[in-house]
Amino acid sequence: MTTRERCQLAKERGFSYCPVSGEIKSVRGNVITTKTKGYTMVQLIIEGKRYYICAHRLAWFLHYGTLPINSIDHIDGNRSNNRIDNLRDVTQQQNTFNQTTAKGYCWHKKNNKFQALIGINGKRKHLGYYTTEQEARNAYLKAKEIYHVINA
Repeated sequence: MTTRERCQLAKERGFSYCPVSGEIKSVRGNVITTKTKGYTMVQLIIEGKRYYICAHRLAWFLHYGTLPINSIDHIDGNRSNNRIDNLRDVTQQQNTFNQTTAKGYCWHKKNNKFQALIGINGKRKHLGYYTTEQEARNAYLKAKEIYHVINA
């Protein structure tokens, strides 16, 4: 069963979405709070078989009536914040731009310095070698502001 079919079935079964709070409620009015890797998940049981939908995808479907063309990005990085103003349709590459866990540097043993790097269009761009970890991190963050821009 495709994601679209699951979303349509959830809609037909009476699941509702509040775009202001980001909450999805079941037919009985219970707020969906089941989480997997930080994402809120909606469970459907069809003929004894369990199907799951990411709540942000269902929220998008219930709000707009269709699934996004690309990926859904949580603008604030909080995977459980499914308010409609926190969700946007972006490419997979743009979605990775929003990651806050990427360090952007590593230790370069041969040069005995920290090397700063950034990914652009599937390729790594060298940003330089630095004597301190903080200098390398700052170089990455500066490059991120230039290269990882999402034009909404």
